Amino acid sequence: MPTQYITDALAFRLNSSFPGIPLIFKEDAVPISAPPYFHTELTLAEIEPVSQRRYAARFRFRIVYVPAAGQSVAEIMDEMLEALTVLAVDGRPCRAVSVAWERPEEEGGTEREGYFRAEYVLQLLNEQTEEGVKMQILQQGGHLK
Repeated sequence: MPTQYITDALAFRLNSSFPGIPLIFKEDAVPISAPPYFHTELTLAEIEPVSQRRYAARFRFRIVYVPAAGQSVAEIMDEMLEALTVLAVDGRPCRAVSVAWERPEEEGGTEREGYFRAEYVLQLLNEQTEEGVKMQILQQGGHLK
């Protein structure tokens, strides 16, 4: 469920910040339209425990901006960095822990090419109650009482 929330939040932000540029998710297998457009894919979705009842859900997106003829990626870089720094996910603000523009690694890549990488972390709570957990007091000298 968190994956759908974060994907919807990203789509909403891109559509509202760049209304004239269509968004295509790789997972949807929709035919690619004529440039300009965003081609997006979720490249990482994992949950890691932070404590016994808390989890961090980590999501990484690769967002390729394909510009129209005569335009360059540089024309939209700053706007994307600003627009995607914070998303509203399920009514809560979610700040990106990493955002960056990257150039393709293949030879022959032009200056017009590049993609945006954004990584977000959501804090999740486990709904189960903790039974039998007692607080212990740390005594001077580092021993538990």
